Amino acid sequence: MALNFVLAFSGGLGVGKSSLTNALHERLGWPRASFGDYVRKLASDNGRDWKDRAVLQQLGQALVLTNVEGFVDDVLAQAGDAPNVILDGVRHVEVLFTLREKLDDKVKLVYLEAPSDVRQERYMQREAVERRLLARYEQDITEAQIARILPQYADLIVDATLPLSFQVDKVADFAKKAAIAVKEAA
Repeated sequence: MALNFVLAFSGGLGVGKSSLTNALHERLGWPRASFGDYVRKLASDNGRDWKDRAVLQQLGQALVLTNVEGFVDDVLAQAGDAPNVILDGVRHVEVLFTLREKLDDKVKLVYLEAPSDVRQERYMQREAVERRLLARYEQDITEAQIARILPQYADLIVDATLPLSFQVDKVADFAKKAAIAVKEAA
């Protein structure tokens, strides 16, 4: 079956991308593919520390610089032959451009935003890391793209400080309408 629609998600560390994409997977019944899951597995398969954020950032950046099309194809393959896919973790504008080059208007980007202090608290609680280590992670070039560049290309911006159920309702409604519009335009 051909890929009809990709609902891609971006946002900073600790903003709640995985929580939202997992909830949308449950609500919509669409498969979820994840750049983060792919990079963690690749790190593990190659004997690297898949829990080390710096390792993951370096590996993800290397994939983007050396073979962004292959990276995108491999991650999309996680969803099998489903017509609609939820895509977690767009962290590079090159990835978004590659998706849109391959699939044109079939890709819609949802950007999750929350104040830095909210995201930092969530991330430190979830990952049990110190603030100084988190600050180092946030200085990575990838994180700079997320905050400064990717929001400009978003089709929908969601306030990630709202309750998860509100976010799910808003994005599910957007996704259903966008998927129908894409299908009708084809």
